[in-house]
This record gives sequence, C-alpha cells and structure tokens, in this order.
Amino acid sequence: MRPLPLVLLCLASGLLGILTAVLLHPQGGLDQGVSPVISELLPEPEPPPPPPPTRDELVVFKQDQSLELLRTDGTRVEIGYHSAVLDPRWISIDFFGGWNREMEANEDVQALLFTSGPTFARGQGNGELGMVLHGDLMLANGTWRAGNLTAARERAWMGITKDGELEFGYGPLTSELEQELQLFIGGLHAFTNTTREPPESYEGVYGEMKLADVRIIYGLRPDGKLELVETADGVYFPDLEQFVKQKGFLAAYLPDHASKSRLIIPGTRLWSEEQAVWVSGGKPSITQMPFLLKVTPSTEWINQQPAASDALIGE
Repeated sequence: MRPLPLVLLCLASGLLGILTAVLLHPQGGLDQGVSPVISELLPEPEPPPPPPPTRDELVVFKQDQSLELLRTDGTRVEIGYHSAVLDPRWISIDFFGGWNREMEANEDVQALLFTSGPTFARGQGNGELGMVLHGDLMLANGTWRAGNLTAARERAWMGITKDGELEFGYGPLTSELEQELQLFIGGLHAFTNTTREPPESYEGVYGEMKLADVRIIYGLRPDGKLELVETADGVYFPDLEQFVKQKGFLAAYLPDHASKSRLIIPGTRLWSEEQAVWVSGGKPSITQMPFLLKVTPSTEWINQQPAASDALIGE
C-alpha cells in the first residue's frame, strides 16, 4: 500500500526529533516545554498555629527548691525558694487589692495564682482601699494612676505587649506604652535588667538594704516566660544579686516590701498562719496590708477551649 512508506517516514522523523532533543538537553529534555501545574505555582501553606497550653501548663509551680550561692567573702549560703513559671501569651492580671483578702484568694478557683503588687503607701486613693500607688497600673479590670507621680517616674515597670511578649522597662505609663501594651505594672524596683539601660530619672524603691528578709522577684527568663519567685526568710540584697544571676534572669524586678510578700496558688499553696510565720521570720503581725495581683487565664485562652472546659475555669 502506498501510505506505508509515508508512515515509516513520519516515524523516522519523530524518532530523529526525540534523539536530537535528548542530545541537546540530556537532563530532562522531555520536560522542558511542559508547563508547571497550578499547585506548583502556589506557595506552601503555613502550618496551623500550635494549640494553646493546657490550664495546668499555664502556671508551673515548683515548691521547696534551693540554690547554693558563693558569697564574695568565700562563704557559701543556701537560699530556699518557691517559684511559679507563667506563659505571658495566655495570662491576664487583675487588680485584686487588699486588705487581708488571702482567705478569699485561697478559694478563688478561677485564679491561677496571686502575688504581691508594687509598693504603695497608706492614704486616700483608689476607692475604699486607702492606698496611694507608687506606680501606674493598667490591668485587665481597669487602669489606676499613681498617687505619687514623682515615685512613678523614678521606678520601673513590667508589661505584656499586645503580641504576648514580656517586657521590663522604666518610668510611668505613657500614651505610647498604652498603645503597645495590654498590661502594665509600674512602681517596681529594677534589681537587674540586661535588656535596657535605666534613664537618669530612675531612682528605684530601695536604698542600701542591710536587713535579711523574704523577697518576691518578677524574673524575665531567657525563654520569654515570667518566673515569680518567693524566697525564704533571711535573704540579703548581695545574696539576691547572686541568686538572680545564677537563675539566669535577663531582668529581675522586686514588687512589694519584703515581709508583706505573697505567693498563693489556690488549691495548692494556700495562705495560712504557718505561711504568715514563714514569711515574717516568726512575727506574723508584720505581714499585714497585702496588695495582691490576681493572675487568670486570658480571654484568648478561654475562647480556644472546648465548651466542656467551662468547669475547669470555674464557670
């Protein structure tokens, strides 16, 4: 049949074309002209954000710890302490106030913990509390301005940004900080801070402290979490300097005056006469006038929990 030579000619031409393409493009020549599929043009989808921690993971409480320190004179001392590690991305802080509300704090199932607030003085201010704050407060349940503006400028603050980052700074609550932060606790004493240099206006709360006492510490950990520490009675300031350095804190601030310190974990570590004796060196009468801050799970954390978790958060 006459078409057969024509068919053979077409086949030979095709094979010759393929051979030429392979010789000219030995690495994938057959794919050079193939258009990519749509899925190859789209960017890789971002992985979903990790789920929030469980309620038990929001605060990790470690009781009865100790740290051995080497003093500058060559002697060694062992510091006993309790600590609670908090994730700033998932917590909220309320102004719980005072006076003497420890028993209420013991029973508060919504709270993760209670701890001492910043320094203050007796006087007219902030409703019926009769206190004059030495620093501004911008917390989940309201904003309170310092009754002592000079003290607010001379002291330090701890805050949480709207992105959940923990920051330690100096001075009062400014309009710029109000835009950047969701929480602000002023009136603190900056014991150490490797993240910022203090301004000339910073004076701090304490002068030279020679008395040994209980210390509450707000510590900025290298992982960005907040560690609240309550030391045993008998800690001198030089010991505390060694303590926060050995703990590896990027910053360490002190809130309230020593013997009025509080660290209450509802259901775990309650306020009691025994604890009052412990923090006062055997003189519980000097542990009055608490000023408490209440730490709870944030609204964002609560909104991401299944309905079945309502009972866990006390609703």
